[in-house]
Amino acid sequence: MNTIEFTKTYYIDRRGSHSRKWDGEHLKFSRTDLLPLWVADMDFMPPQCIQEAICSYVKANPLGYTMTNPDYIEAVMSWYKRRHNCSLKQEWLTSAPNVITGIMWCIGAFTKTNDAIAVLSPVYGAFDTSASDAQRQIIAVPMNRTEDNRYSVDYDAFERAISEHDVKLFIHCNPHNPVGHVWTEQEMDRLFRICQRHHVLIISDEIHQDLITGPTAFTSALTVSNGAYADNIIAMSSLSKSFNMASLHHAEVIIPNEQLRSQFNAYKAHVYHTDSDVIAETAITAAYTHPEAEAWLTDVLAVIRENYEYLCRELCTALPQIRISPMDGTYLAWIDFGAYVKAENMHDLFENKCRIAPSFGEWFGGKNYTTFVRLNLATSLENIRTATHNIIKYVHP
Repeated sequence: MNTIEFTKTYYIDRRGSHSRKWDGEHLKFSRTDLLPLWVADMDFMPPQCIQEAICSYVKANPLGYTMTNPDYIEAVMSWYKRRHNCSLKQEWLTSAPNVITGIMWCIGAFTKTNDAIAVLSPVYGAFDTSASDAQRQIIAVPMNRTEDNRYSVDYDAFERAISEHDVKLFIHCNPHNPVGHVWTEQEMDRLFRICQRHHVLIISDEIHQDLITGPTAFTSALTVSNGAYADNIIAMSSLSKSFNMASLHHAEVIIPNEQLRSQFNAYKAHVYHTDSDVIAETAITAAYTHPEAEAWLTDVLAVIRENYEYLCRELCTALPQIRISPMDGTYLAWIDFGAYVKAENMHDLFENKCRIAPSFGEWFGGKNYTTFVRLNLATSLENIRTATHNIIKYVHP
């Protein structure tokens, strides 16, 4: 269906539903009457086939203790192969309640207090807090921004940081949140080769793997150089972003190396005792096997692209010095207002004038990004038009 039909069918007003994004503005902002474009979930209902699968399961089964359903395993393996040309083995699969919890368990399982963990900055702030909460050092290696607002790695600086700080773990984000970069195989090969030289374990957060909106195809870290680094990689993903089901607490944790997998599962057993989440497994199986779900994903990506193109066209026309990073992946626009707004005025501008609740740049790497915002585009074009109009009205050339 076209974008208008999709929005009419699936968009939902979430205010009053205990939505963190719509009803939780008091957690981060000075007021609660803002257009929320911060928390990274969508304002669309998931595909009807997933809704029906969940309802059918609940109607037909008691919600007692369960074991992992083989259909779920097969669905995950099929999706990875079909969508991402990534062949998994059943024994590689384990799980966590969500990707961030999985990362925290990796930090606990594979590092010690005060060990160093590397990230490429700017990056999703939960990586930093996961490390600091576990009393590990976070080593943020700034990426370079090119004239066309793309981000790239300073490989010499990356290797120097790893060597100087004796880094034990590298948290890779692919596609990269917040800058929207989809890593090429060549880029990851250079990064992973450095990690291999210095015996650094790689955690690849691939939660946005299905949300590709630009010309670069997604490549899983597991497949780089024909799987040359897979023995040193723990990859994680979840349907929570792809099909807007973050409240179903389940993520795939994929660990090809048997020793690493045993170590991860042993740590998990100490901190988490539960059986399979039958609702999540039912939803995932439907999402990864039903043609309607795949069609829904295609349609929602068209809505996101339309929103991004509208935002770029209007803002760049009205504010020609604005810097918007190409959004090749995710549904998150990364925008630098530094040519027009002083860092100290950003919060007042967006909250009190534009009446928008964005994710502010400092949440992704501190003072270097105080003139940036990240805007969530997985909503109606009407909301993006409102946000764009308000920005143009109050940001003066």
